[in-house]
Amino acid sequence: MKTMETVGDFYEAHMREGKEFPEGKYFYGHLPRTFSEVLNQINQLPRIEVNSDQLSKLKIILEEYHKKLGLLTPKVQSNINLIQNGVILGGQQTTIFGGSGIIGNKIATIATLSELSREKDNFLVPMFLVNTHDSIQPEITSIHLPNNQSSHSKPIVLEDAIEGVIVNKIKTNNFEWLEENLQVIKNIFSEFKNSVDKNSQNLFMERIEHIITFLRETYRTSADIGEWITLIWGIQANIINDWGVIFFPSSHPEIRKLTAGGYKPFLKNRQKYLNEFNRASEKVQSLGLRPTTAKKKEDYSPFFYECPNDGYRLDLSCTEDQNMLHFEGKCPLNKEIYSFSIDKDNIDLEEHISNLVPRLDTNQALLQSIMPIYVRVSGPGEINYNAQVIPAVTEIGIQCPLYIKYTRILYNAPWIENISQTLEPQTLSLFADDFFKILGSISKARRKKESEALTHSTNQLTEKIKNKVDEMKKIQNKPLSNIERYKSWQFGMYDDNHQWQEVSWPWIIMAAVTGLSDYLTSYKRYYSEQTPVGGIGYINSRL
Repeated sequence: MKTMETVGDFYEAHMREGKEFPEGKYFYGHLPRTFSEVLNQINQLPRIEVNSDQLSKLKIILEEYHKKLGLLTPKVQSNINLIQNGVILGGQQTTIFGGSGIIGNKIATIATLSELSREKDNFLVPMFLVNTHDSIQPEITSIHLPNNQSSHSKPIVLEDAIEGVIVNKIKTNNFEWLEENLQVIKNIFSEFKNSVDKNSQNLFMERIEHIITFLRETYRTSADIGEWITLIWGIQANIINDWGVIFFPSSHPEIRKLTAGGYKPFLKNRQKYLNEFNRASEKVQSLGLRPTTAKKKEDYSPFFYECPNDGYRLDLSCTEDQNMLHFEGKCPLNKEIYSFSIDKDNIDLEEHISNLVPRLDTNQALLQSIMPIYVRVSGPGEINYNAQVIPAVTEIGIQCPLYIKYTRILYNAPWIENISQTLEPQTLSLFADDFFKILGSISKARRKKESEALTHSTNQLTEKIKNKVDEMKKIQNKPLSNIERYKSWQFGMYDDNHQWQEVSWPWIIMAAVTGLSDYLTSYKRYYSEQTPVGGIGYINSRL
């Protein structure tokens, strides 16, 4: 039996194996096991009331944003008009060239749940949070491409970005950098061309050219990285596929103003929030588990501060004197010290809100303050972290959405299939009769809408892939060897810190096989009303 290390391990075992999880209600509130249960539990939640004037302003902002980018399709317009019905939200950090495959997976998940909610006569609109309020860090300014010659990746980096500055300061006007790296992408794929069947090589290279043109045009018609990512995913979700996904620009200045009221519960009940967050952290430890974030200190601030001179996202410390909260922080770039005070009896953030940036633990609550979000599609990291956040946020009177873990998806490609046939022994390959039998069982259960059979087969697949990942970790060979390249291409193991294909490699790798027109729908076809929450899936993508 695998050792439980984090709350997320308990969450996953409860979802997939039905393990008892008595503390689950405290950490998460609700634990739906399938998409169908998610939709049923939404009906049991109290309705979330938001300010109608604020919501009207938000709708205008979102309508103008999508219109500006050419993404205001009739379905997007209709869904913006229906935000008051409720929202299913996914989101991700912005990353150069559109980021990893996890984004396409999340978008397909929220779109599926939204469609299913319409069938249940409780329609919730699909929304994707374009997160540009984080600070610039390596995972935002770099992507890694598979290398035909080695298990090591080929990185592409935006080198002139300053770490710590707010992401939305990255402008999309470095055309020389763009063209240089589009050529790198083309060269990488050209090296994989010989892995493709000769009859399909022309089609493969046409798809590469299409993707490169798509990346070029979306870059050139955007002003900053937030718009670039919105165009990359918005065109795929709403123009190529008519899904009506609303894209939410987190750093939009007018949206920042709307969310000011979302900080009030954290400021008014600051000590209560700190106490409950730390109690949740201690509860995690009492279960013999590892909290994924530290306890909150007494100088905790519910927001960062964006330096008005250089855009650096700096930490603020908070001290409390009777009913006054005093905030102070220093920008490490220009050495400027920023300070201000808030009266807890008369909280007014209007003067400062343009420079206030939400923290990871306050961001969801801020969004809840301006629109009713009932489902949040999250990854493993968010599921772990929010086990400490949800109890504390609930304690200060904020209703949390249902947090559900997306299904991690692996995929096939011609070069993966080819190299898997060269492995010695052949048992190292994931591709065995029992593997394909499981995939067949999943497809059959999904088609016949057999919930128990689908859960059983997806659990088998999850266990099969996890065992193979554990097996691969024990093998160490030369980077040029077939086994190391197989580990890299199929599982994303290009170094010791990566082991999952969809977060290791950018979305364009799978899209090179499926083509732009079928990329997102390849994910979406995997899901149905009976789909279990969490686990691992596999797409046998082919040209």
